[in-house]
Amino acid sequence: MNEWPLLVFTLLVQASVGMVLMGALAGGWLRRVLTAEQHFTALRPLLLLAPVLAALGLLASVAHLGYPLNAFHALRHVASSWLSREILLASLYLGIVGLAALLALLTRRVSLLLLLLGGLVGLADVGCMAGIYINSAVITWMHLNTAVMFYGTVISLGVMLGAAVLCRGPVSPELMQRLLLTALLGCIVAAAAHWLVTPGYLRFLAQAGAAQPVMLPFDAVAAFLRTAPLRVASAALLMGAIVLLVLLLGPARQRVGMIQRGGLLAAALLVLLAQIGSRYAFFTLH
Repeated sequence: MNEWPLLVFTLLVQASVGMVLMGALAGGWLRRVLTAEQHFTALRPLLLLAPVLAALGLLASVAHLGYPLNAFHALRHVASSWLSREILLASLYLGIVGLAALLALLTRRVSLLLLLLGGLVGLADVGCMAGIYINSAVITWMHLNTAVMFYGTVISLGVMLGAAVLCRGPVSPELMQRLLLTALLGCIVAAAAHWLVTPGYLRFLAQAGAAQPVMLPFDAVAAFLRTAPLRVASAALLMGAIVLLVLLLGPARQRVGMIQRGGLLAAALLVLLAQIGSRYAFFTLH
């Protein structure tokens, strides 16, 4: 498969967006109970990691374009090209999140407004990513399933990584419960949305193949079914993460211990592996 740069790009940027949104949400919780200095210290790891992930993702996308200046040439068609819009919004997202991190490091104050703005721009960027593939010539990508998958990564992997990073610092039992619950809800919503859209996606593939047998020299449904083992494994990993989060929630503890922190990190690893497998299957469907 020669789409590894795209796999890296989409996963890293989508994970970064989810982390930023999680940071804005948790930052609101923390601001009520922490001093400004403590608030900065708690959010600093996330503020540093989110723009790094986005930057690495953008570098991978430039590698896929083959020549760095191609990214600048693509910006000339913002009004008509999903790729141009995506490049513009991805650059704007990285700029806002990077600015939020820089200002926080200089002032030791975290601007939740900038984080929220960056997260919203990031969500728009993910929508443009989905638009690129939905409007492509690859029949297996031209469905709502693509957008559901991409936004599912934001609310599962991104939120989970954000929670895992935040829990490494000094957190109260109440905040830990909120982090676990938010990560759990993100995974459940992502899984449920994917399962709901899959039957319609299969019908779409079957109808498209029957309607355009000459333009589609391969069986789209068969191509989808060939990736079944990988997709089943990815679904099992995601379910494993959900079960682990449910077990970690349990009754509220008096203090946050290594079991909860380690368990949340393990759940994040399961979701990461699930998303890598699912995305690999997606990019081999052509």
